[in-house]
Amino acid sequence: MKNRIDSLQGIRAFAFLGIYTCHSYLTVFGACGGWGVSVFMILSGFLMFYSYADTDRIKSIGLISNIKFGIGKVKRLYPLHIVTMLLAMPFLIEECLGYHGIERILQPAVRTLLNTTLLQTWVPVEGVYFSLNTVSWYLSTSLFLYCMFPVILFIMKKYKGIKTAVIVILCTFALQCAFAYLAHRVQMDVLHKEDFTHWFTYVFPLSRLEDFVIGCNLGYIFMHAKRRDDQQAEVKYTVLEIGILIVIVLQWVAHYFLLSLPSQENPQLPNEAWWRFTVYWTLTSCALVYIFAVNKGKLSKLFSTKPLLFIGKMSAYAFLIHQLVYRYLKLAEKKILGKPNDVLNLFICFIITIILSVLWDKLTLHFQKRKQLKRLAGE
Repeated sequence: MKNRIDSLQGIRAFAFLGIYTCHSYLTVFGACGGWGVSVFMILSGFLMFYSYADTDRIKSIGLISNIKFGIGKVKRLYPLHIVTMLLAMPFLIEECLGYHGIERILQPAVRTLLNTTLLQTWVPVEGVYFSLNTVSWYLSTSLFLYCMFPVILFIMKKYKGIKTAVIVILCTFALQCAFAYLAHRVQMDVLHKEDFTHWFTYVFPLSRLEDFVIGCNLGYIFMHAKRRDDQQAEVKYTVLEIGILIVIVLQWVAHYFLLSLPSQENPQLPNEAWWRFTVYWTLTSCALVYIFAVNKGKLSKLFSTKPLLFIGKMSAYAFLIHQLVYRYLKLAEKKILGKPNDVLNLFICFIITIILSVLWDKLTLHFQKRKQLKRLAGE
């Protein structure tokens, strides 16, 4: 059993907080969502490789076994996904009241079916991949990534050394840039759909596979690299940790001002939207994950403190819960006060989200214990 890297749990907590603040309707946090998802995707690949590389827990690869493996990885979150999907149903019904005839029934039925089967991210229509509990797109995309992991691991076990992993990361990043720009050109020249680039670069499972593969290869480098444990290691890694955080903050600031510029090709669209969902964050997300995984600097220790470990532990549940809390809170405020207070909502929603996440965690543990007791009784 490998040692858990607590500092990465702290990174997970901050990635969640980035996504959470992005959904707060405060435009100043707009950059944090794309950054948080980029970190989540790369971190997921990193930890999957770190957890499985030296084990024989994956016995075989194949279509059925890969699907079973993927389902096994998301099944812990699936009950919460269904609950949040049902809680989001009133918003979908209200939206579909604007349709006429068979569409009024067909639209919610199709979207519910796709969400239930976690297939919504394969449809390039914003009303589908962001339907019901909007953030559940991440679970849909993750299911595909986990299904692909046994194949990725099988290939990576044939690597000759770190050089191969570095080349794969660089080539995958180059492909990520090329495909993102190609999606932008298709949007501008052929489809004229504002949401196509967003879907292709941010949501589409095959595109997100690039981040996941980069994360897996980063994990390979981490596990095979030789790191000197000299007396100056703490100072060196503290400087690196501070440095990468400063670079990311500067990225956030630059992102905010760059998006205020109109596109030269189409003033109705944000400036060069293709880069801002993935490629803008990929390299710094890699550096952040790797540097904090080494866990030798002062900030790594701060990122391993109990509050951040707690938020990191709750983040999977909180991710699925938080946006629904925002939506219901905003609706309630609108009816009571007439105008929502986005700053106040930021704090109230966080408290409610954490409370609900803790309650769900306790409920999950309760049912797991009951299941174990029944199994023992049967034996």
